[in-house]
Amino acid sequence: MIRAFIDREQEMLDAADAIEEGIASGQLQLIPPQPDEDDDTGVTAVEGRLLVRRALARERDPKLRRLKIKQARQGGRPLRCEVCDFDFAQAYGPLGEGYIEVHHVTPLHASGTRSTRLDDLACLCANCHRMCHKNRPGESWRTPDALRALMHTSAPGSAQAASTTAS
Repeated sequence: MIRAFIDREQEMLDAADAIEEGIASGQLQLIPPQPDEDDDTGVTAVEGRLLVRRALARERDPKLRRLKIKQARQGGRPLRCEVCDFDFAQAYGPLGEGYIEVHHVTPLHASGTRSTRLDDLACLCANCHRMCHKNRPGESWRTPDALRALMHTSAPGSAQAASTTAS
């Protein structure tokens, strides 16, 4: 096994540099895809091996999630994504009842240690949550409001989407 690391010394050094830079900036960066990861000519891949991973994680208080969901359901309102209005209970029945992901509007990696209020959190479906976190190098994080605006301008039939597809 050590031979594989020795034979790929530069890749290992690049990976170590990316991890070091990610830790220093507070936001771990994606390691560039390896050349063999883009090879889609093969039909099989070995998966299921047990791996050990070590990672730094920012502390979160689970009571804030419970309180945010309680706040969102006040007055008998359904629990919906604040960006796209997806309702897990409506889509999945009893399985989805009470389920939603709770997202920090300003990511903890950007704010650092702080006191979090319920207004600092948003209830999101899994897709919108991932899209808030998805960014390209040089892009900053995306707020739920910004994602909602992006969805409205990208939606078929929107004036903005029509003008970009026409050009």
